[in-house]
Amino acid sequence: MTLFNRLITQEQVPRNAKPFNLLSPINGKVVPLDKVPEPLFTQRIFGEGVAIEPSGYQVFAPFAGKVLFFPELANQIRLKAKNGLQLQIQLGLDSHLMMGEGFKRLVKQGEQIEQGQAIAEFAIHKMKKSLDCTLCPITILNSNKVKGIQAHYYSARANEDNIMSIYI
Repeated sequence: MTLFNRLITQEQVPRNAKPFNLLSPINGKVVPLDKVPEPLFTQRIFGEGVAIEPSGYQVFAPFAGKVLFFPELANQIRLKAKNGLQLQIQLGLDSHLMMGEGFKRLVKQGEQIEQGQAIAEFAIHKMKKSLDCTLCPITILNSNKVKGIQAHYYSARANEDNIMSIYI
């Protein structure tokens, strides 16, 4: 049982609802959040979403908004869209143990961001060497406030492909 089960299928899309399409912030293969070997994500403690097996080295802003949280370790980013949607991007599991090595912040906490703007960089080779799991969970922190989330599972290109359609 998950805390926030908001995933829907095409047949369950709310009537007369317009989706907020979330562009992929990272290049890679999109997989269900249930594939993340961490109960905080599989139980949806951080909200509903997807995970990406990264193949690139940059993180891009999937929408215009504000950086809510971006610690010095640069392994986790929380963003807020202008419509109130709050998103968390976690770069690998237990990446805090890398103590920021291989991660670079390109924006600061509190900064306004534009869709498509590069906000972080990471060394995928260092992640693969140091971490048991390089999956990057992308979760909607306030998914309890949305009507539904339709996940799109495929290989995604950052700034080009939608990874979720969110019905607010």
